[in-house]
Amino acid sequence: MKGYAMLRKALFALLFVSPICLSQSLVSLEYQKPKGKKATQVQQLIVESGVNDEFIQLVDNTLPFEEPVSLVYGNLASEGPSYDPETHTIYIPYAFVLESQSYFSKHRSDDKVNQGAIDTLMHTLLHEAGHALVADNRISILGKEEDAVDNLATIIMLNYLDNGGDAAINAADMFDYESDDGGEYYDFAEYAGVHSFNLQRYFATLCLVYGSDPDTYAGLLDEIEEDSLEEQQDVCEETYHQLNDNWHQYLNDSNDEG
Repeated sequence: MKGYAMLRKALFALLFVSPICLSQSLVSLEYQKPKGKKATQVQQLIVESGVNDEFIQLVDNTLPFEEPVSLVYGNLASEGPSYDPETHTIYIPYAFVLESQSYFSKHRSDDKVNQGAIDTLMHTLLHEAGHALVADNRISILGKEEDAVDNLATIIMLNYLDNGGDAAINAADMFDYESDDGGEYYDFAEYAGVHSFNLQRYFATLCLVYGSDPDTYAGLLDEIEEDSLEEQQDVCEETYHQLNDNWHQYLNDSNDEG
C-alpha cells in the first residue's frame, strides 16, 4: 500500500468516534461499528490503505460541490454501494469490499488481492461521487448516468492518482470477474437496468485507460479481434480526449490532460 503510515494509524485509533469530520473538507466520513470479524478486518483495511484520505483530497481538489457530501461505511442492507440524493450521502457496505476481495482472491496472488479490492473501492467511491456531483450541480446527462459517472471515475483516476491507470485496470478487472460469474445469458431485468453489462463496463474502462496513453498501454485491448483492433484503438483515443475535455468543464481543475 502507499505511504502515510502514521496518519493511517492515527485514523484507525479514531474508528469508533463517529462520524469523523475532516476540517474544511467537503466530505464527512463515518464508520458504523462493524459486525463480525470479517467486517472488522475490512474496516481496518480501508483505514490503513489510505483510500479515504486520497478520495477526500480528490473531492476537495477537483469536484465543485455546492453542499458537503457524507460518506458512510457500514453493515448496510443495500446490495451494493449507493448514493442517496435526499441526504447527499454515499453508502458503502463492508460486504462490498469483502466481495471484491473474494473475486480477486480467485485470480490474483495473495499480496495483490487487497490492492485490487482497494482500487475497486476507489473507482466505486468516485463513481458514487459522480452521482452526487450530477445531483449537486444539476448537470444534464444525455444517456445513461451510470455510464457517465463510470467515465468520470476513470478520468479522475487517470488524471489525479499516482499509478491511476493501473488502479483503473484493477477496477475494470472486477467488472470482468463479475461478468464471468454472471452466467451465459442475461436476465430481462439486466437488459432493462440502468447499468451497462459488466463486460461492457470492463471494456469501456480499458478503452479510456488505453486512450489516455496508447504507448504505455499498447497491449491493453488485445482481447479484441485483430481485424477490429486498430479501429477500436483509434476510437478509444478519441473517446478519452472527448470525455476528458467534457468532464473537465465541470471540475475545479481545468487542465484537460493528466
